Amino acid sequence: MSDTRSFLQTAKTYDLLSSYYQYSNPKLLEYYSQKHLKNLKKAAQQLKYEQMKITLPARVRILHAASAAPSIDIHVNGVRIFKNLSFKASSGYMSFPAGGHQLDIYLSGEARSPLYSLKMEFEGGASYTVASAYANESLTLLPFIDLPFVPPCEGKFRFIHLSPSMSPVDIAVKNGDVVFEEVAFQQASDYLTIHPMIVDFDVREAGTKHNISFLPNMEFNENITSTLYLIGLNGETNRLETLTLSP
Repeated sequence: MSDTRSFLQTAKTYDLLSSYYQYSNPKLLEYYSQKHLKNLKKAAQQLKYEQMKITLPARVRILHAASAAPSIDIHVNGVRIFKNLSFKASSGYMSFPAGGHQLDIYLSGEARSPLYSLKMEFEGGASYTVASAYANESLTLLPFIDLPFVPPCEGKFRFIHLSPSMSPVDIAVKNGDVVFEEVAFQQASDYLTIHPMIVDFDVREAGTKHNISFLPNMEFNENITSTLYLIGLNGETNRLETLTLSP
């Protein structure tokens, strides 16, 4: 059920209650009448928002996060759109109509058989980063929704775990408290608002004090949303790296 229909059904329920108390209880009549009107207003606002999402395009970018993998092309609906992306390279955002789309990974310059295919539903007005990564020793595409809004004069950040050989991790301030708990491979943490500053992080084996890696001098600026991708540490790369992208 859409949010619009939910608000309309709630409004109908309050309308029935206000009618029931019309002659027996003026206070409840007024109370349920106000509830009825508020939900009608919410339904109208939600309908406007849903109609706007249909007309707005989605923004999509690609990140090549599969260490030791060759350069790749990404085809969208059979057309090569993102070309010759090497490891740690990312494209800019491109706009696509809302709705279903077919994404295929190819070795750069080839177009015979895709290495991996993904059908995605793009929501109008939404922003996505689609990351190539290894899963079970094969390339895959992992979509993540980006939320670029930041409170004024603040920063915002999250971590995404794309290191296939690494167990779930905790992200902690160096020698301090855990900020994000049990971020597993292919998962994103929640966003966290932060004052502009430079922070040193420890990447720990989840639930322990054992440090897997140290991430020094992570800088967060005001009015910027940052996503820090944990990459590397597969069969051929023994070094954990961090790649930061902002909308």
